[in-house]
Amino acid sequence: MVSLLNNGRSRRYKSVSLAMAFAAIGYFGLQAIQAATPSVAIEAETGSLAGNAVAGDPTGASANAAVKFKEGAVGGSITNTPTQPAAFIYSDSPSAAATKAYAHPGAMVVAGRAAYADQAFKDVSAGGGSVLIYLDAMIDNNYGRYHELLLNVSECGAAVPRWPGGPKANEYGYLADFRVGGIEQGKLECVLEKMVSENPHMAGFFADDIGSRSWYPLINWGSWSTTDQQAYRDGAIALVKTFRKVADRHGLFLMVNGTWSGGALASDGGGYPDMSKSGMSLADGALVEHHDSDGPAYFQNYTCSTQWASESPLTHGKAFNWTVNNTDNSRDEFVAAGCYAFAGTQAEYSDAPPPWTGFHPTGLPNKVTTP
Repeated sequence: MVSLLNNGRSRRYKSVSLAMAFAAIGYFGLQAIQAATPSVAIEAETGSLAGNAVAGDPTGASANAAVKFKEGAVGGSITNTPTQPAAFIYSDSPSAAATKAYAHPGAMVVAGRAAYADQAFKDVSAGGGSVLIYLDAMIDNNYGRYHELLLNVSECGAAVPRWPGGPKANEYGYLADFRVGGIEQGKLECVLEKMVSENPHMAGFFADDIGSRSWYPLINWGSWSTTDQQAYRDGAIALVKTFRKVADRHGLFLMVNGTWSGGALASDGGGYPDMSKSGMSLADGALVEHHDSDGPAYFQNYTCSTQWASESPLTHGKAFNWTVNNTDNSRDEFVAAGCYAFAGTQAEYSDAPPPWTGFHPTGLPNKVTTP
């Protein structure tokens, strides 16, 4: 996560540093893609072209791309456009009034590590909005009940060790050992089920930092062996599979914040299941965070990839991607690109900003619907 927070609360979010602006979604080798990607902003805005067009496929014909950002297509009652507000609310004592402004069908908010059970979040759910609860399984920052359950000795299992060699990710924490077969992989499902059972108002998970390669500022990814790079990718995929399994069990939404950019090598990270194609098929959406300076064209091929949500039983291939910007002008430019179901102007994440436009139903869940 990226934030400009300068109060004490920010340090409890091990990934809320400005340096992570380079880790969330950007600066991961899309320059060549950008040059080959057609501009679709005008077509998307007028509705003549779906937002999921890709380079060399200006009509969005491949992989049924043309249906991805259109109402009434694949996905039944699921509707991901027009773009509408969403907000991060990471304060331990968030403003109830600011939060309740999102108590409408179609709204989405992410609750932080401590205040997820506040009445204001329950009001958002009751009003038809979707409340995602934050969890970061990548770094050993154990602030918050569910991070304590995951990382410390708990009813869900033993303490999670650091990644071999103890690489520090950023100023907020060290990389956790999330390799396939490890302790954390065995504990995650238990923790997610605790989240669900204790928060019937939740609509899903916000899985922070999970991507197929590292962009942490203190990790020299290029110095890692191919074996370790592959282990990182495999571990991230396994984590997302567990998030997806629990989400499906309870009718919940899954958004990831981490890079899944296409590439043929382990060093690239790659998408899933097709490494050469951007996107994580098991995630319902992804985040582009504070990339005003790059502009929407930089992320066109990445965010509009048809691989996002392509294996989601909830959205049936309709991606609910999100852009958060520092200025309204940049937000509007990203919205015009046609790849985003949610958008907002939010330089810091302590409380929700006023909604910048109205809301409309999406068909996404607003609570747990365990059979």
